[in-house]
Amino acid sequence: MQYTLWNNNQHIYMYRYAIQMISHNYLKVLTIVAAIFILNACSEDATQAKKRPQTDHLVEIAPASIKHISVEKTLAGTLEALRSVQIYNQEEGLLATLPFYEGDVIEKDAILATLDDALIKADLNKAKAAFKQTKLDLKRLKNLSSRKLASDDEIAKAQTALDIAQAELNRQTTKMAHMTIKAPFGGIISKRMVEPGDVIPVYTHMLTLIDTNSLKAKIYISELLLPLIQQNDEVDIKIDALGDHKFTGKVIRTHPTIDPNTRRGIIEIELSPIPDGALPGQLCRVTLNTKAAPRLMIPFDAVRHDNDGAYIYVIDENKAKRVNVRTGLQNNEEIEILEGIHENTNVVTRGFFGLNNNKQVKVK
Repeated sequence: MQYTLWNNNQHIYMYRYAIQMISHNYLKVLTIVAAIFILNACSEDATQAKKRPQTDHLVEIAPASIKHISVEKTLAGTLEALRSVQIYNQEEGLLATLPFYEGDVIEKDAILATLDDALIKADLNKAKAAFKQTKLDLKRLKNLSSRKLASDDEIAKAQTALDIAQAELNRQTTKMAHMTIKAPFGGIISKRMVEPGDVIPVYTHMLTLIDTNSLKAKIYISELLLPLIQQNDEVDIKIDALGDHKFTGKVIRTHPTIDPNTRRGIIEIELSPIPDGALPGQLCRVTLNTKAAPRLMIPFDAVRHDNDGAYIYVIDENKAKRVNVRTGLQNNEEIEILEGIHENTNVVTRGFFGLNNNKQVKVK
């Protein structure tokens, strides 16, 4: 009975082993067959790729041409008073009067402020008395000198004393004048910084006075456009707060420096007479029209950019050639080329995907 059981177990073990061997070999066969199919497919694809004809890289081109271009640019700016003066005191003291407030209209030489001048008056009277006395002393010594009773040295000292007294009198007179502050020109008070009763040190900002006879706008403009703008050129101005009305201004000044970070300069435009409702601080839009000048233009889309700067592709013997260029003014859908190509050079305008230097192309 035990022999029979062992014999049966042995048969079961041998059966399982046979099944495992058959399964393992079957997987190997399947793997080999799959590899053969993959190799055949790759071989067929490679053969078809070799047989497939290579397509041309299609591009579109346009010639560079000389055009007489008049550039029109609309730039935003802010209205400012043509003149704006901050009023400071030149003497310290108690502020006695400050009669004007923001918005008050001031005439030239109107008294804007006065300081308490009691101490200055005392010093001025002292200086007057000292001047009067030294003047009398000099006169007396000159009379004695004619009778040989006063020396030249005494007269010289008296003259020096008189000069010093005169200087002190002038100084106190000037200080007295500084206790009353007058308007340097007619305008409007835009800021009031102190109040009567304040004890203010020297050079305290008390008021700001603006000239409202005309307004100006500072416009930041590209260095490329700046040489095209001349003094007294007329421009159109729109003020957002006043709707679509157009006003005429003129260029009154061009600043002599260019910002190295933005490559822009500044021009100042005067708006005169001032339209009703126009105020300093309002947003305005200035439209500049330059005189027509010949420029080498190409389509704007033809210009590419990378770390080396602006470049274009030109066509040379059915090949695309990269050319670095320096661009100028943009006018609508075209851009000026300052350096890099000449008139009638064919430049690529479409077909940039996959395009590189010396690539064979076909012009569409």
